[in-house]
Amino acid sequence: MRLRLSVFSGLILLLLCSLLDSALAATPDTADIPDAGKPVPGSLVPAEGVGVRVLSHKGEWSSFFSMDGGGEEIFLITGKVENTSGKPLTAVKFQFELLDGDNVVVQRDYGYNRKAEMLRDEEYESGKKSLADMGVEKIAAGAQDDFRFIFFKKDIPEFQSYRIRVLESQP
Repeated sequence: MRLRLSVFSGLILLLLCSLLDSALAATPDTADIPDAGKPVPGSLVPAEGVGVRVLSHKGEWSSFFSMDGGGEEIFLITGKVENTSGKPLTAVKFQFELLDGDNVVVQRDYGYNRKAEMLRDEEYESGKKSLADMGVEKIAAGAQDDFRFIFFKKDIPEFQSYRIRVLESQP
């Protein structure tokens, strides 16, 4: 539960940080991270029949201020997805994988498009809240939405690249 709350809190903080001027090459709290802003190679495993297309993605090291006032190193994967299904979609579920030099998965987790990030909430996942309770804004047919996922450096092993899998879309 603590890790999920930490990830959710991190996503909220990331949203606030994204409001900063995007012309900056690195956020002010990344000065002590030598690889901050340096891209990490990544790949995409497209899924047929899910009614979405990933338009872009990238992974890079970054940082943000943690709740205790210090900086916390993160690996951030971001991208953009398009609804090609011809109907509104409630959510797109992704699997994010970190790979070693032999392309073996060393860490994996899942997440949703930005409008549906709240579906990682423990009360929803445990069935205490319904989808209707979550107030997810749908992705209209032909529309686009962002996605993002954070791995905290302290919680992951060393890796060389990342991979994204589109697991499903929910009408």
